[in-house]
Amino acid sequence: MGENQKYEMEGEVSSKVRIKDIAEMAGVSVGTVDRVIHGRKNISKSSLAKVQKVLDELHYVPNHYASALASNKTYYIAAILPMHEVDSYWARVEKGLLEGIKRFSDFKIKFKIFNYDPFNSESFETQIQLLLKSKPFAVIIGPLFNFGIMKKFVDKLAETETPYALIDSNWAEFNPVTFYGQDSRRSGEFAARIILMAAAGAKKIALFKLMGEGRVASRQQLDRENGFRSYMKEHSPKTKIVDLNLYVYDKEGMKDTLRSFFTKNPDILYGLSFNSSIHTIADFLSNEMPDHKHVTLLGYDAIDANVACIEQGSVDFLIAQHPFQQGLNCLRSMVNACVLHMKQQKEHYMSIELLTKENIDFYQD
Repeated sequence: MGENQKYEMEGEVSSKVRIKDIAEMAGVSVGTVDRVIHGRKNISKSSLAKVQKVLDELHYVPNHYASALASNKTYYIAAILPMHEVDSYWARVEKGLLEGIKRFSDFKIKFKIFNYDPFNSESFETQIQLLLKSKPFAVIIGPLFNFGIMKKFVDKLAETETPYALIDSNWAEFNPVTFYGQDSRRSGEFAARIILMAAAGAKKIALFKLMGEGRVASRQQLDRENGFRSYMKEHSPKTKIVDLNLYVYDKEGMKDTLRSFFTKNPDILYGLSFNSSIHTIADFLSNEMPDHKHVTLLGYDAIDANVACIEQGSVDFLIAQHPFQQGLNCLRSMVNACVLHMKQQKEHYMSIELLTKENIDFYQD
C-alpha cells in the first residue's frame, strides 16, 4: 500500500489522519500545517504549496467546529448600530444578531452592542472610541452616513487586524469580511417602477425624506434615492419629483409641514419614502386630514406600524428586506469566518420584495 493510500480509501479520508501526519508528508512543521488549515498568515509560498498538495491528495476537510470547541477560547464580537425604537427595522436586525449568538452557544462568545444616534456624527465617533477600547475580536457595523468617519473607523480596525462585517449599507470603498443588505440602487429603481405603474401618468410624485443634521440617516437611503431618480429620468422625465423634508426631532413641526404641504399641493396623490417612516405620512392623512383624497403611498420595511397601515389601506406598497435574517446570517457568517475559519461569500444581497394588502399575511422574516 502506497504512502498516501494508508490515509485514504476510495477517495474518503481516514478518520485517523492527524495534523502531525500531514506535517510529516509535507516535510514541514505541525505549526505550519495548522496555519495553512486555519487560513493564517506568515507562511512561505513553498511551505503553503507543500501542505496544500498533501491536503488535496488526502481530500482533507478540517473539522473547524471541533477545533474551535477544543480551543476553549472566548470570542468577543461587538456590533455598532443606530439607536432605534422597539418597532423598527434596526430592532429586527438586533433581534437576528442575538438569535445568532444563541445558535452558537456551544462556543464562548461574548457579544455587545454599541448604539449611536444616526443623525449625529459625534455620537457615532464617541461609540467608536468605546468600541475600540473594548478590543473586540470581530465587529459588525451598521454604517453611519459620513464617509470620512467610517474610513477612520475601518482603518483603525485594519491596524489591529480586526475583521468586520457591514450590514444594511454596502460601501465599495471598504473591504469587509461580508455584507448583508439590499442592492440599494436597484431597490430605488424598483420603487420607481412600482410607483410609476400605480401613478399612470401623474404629473407629480412626492418624496418624503426624514432628516436630521440636514441629511437622511444612511447612505443606503441616498443610494435608493439615486436609483429612483435615475429610473424616473429615463422612463418618466416629465414627472416632477417634489421633495418634502421632515425633521425627525420636531414631531409637532412635522405635522404642520405635512398639513401645509397637502393643502398647497392637492394634486399630489402619489408619494414614497426610502425608510421605515411611511406610516407617519399615512397616519397623518388618516387622523389629521381624513377628507383628503387617497394618496397612494410606498414605503420600506414590514414593521408593525407599516403593516397596520397596509391592512387599513392607508399605505399601498411596502418593500421588505428581511432585517431579522440580515442580522442572523451576518452573525453566522462572522462566526464561520472568524471562529471556524471558513471562507465566506463577500456580498449577500437580500431579495427586494413587494408587499401589499393581499400578500402581507404571508410575509415571513
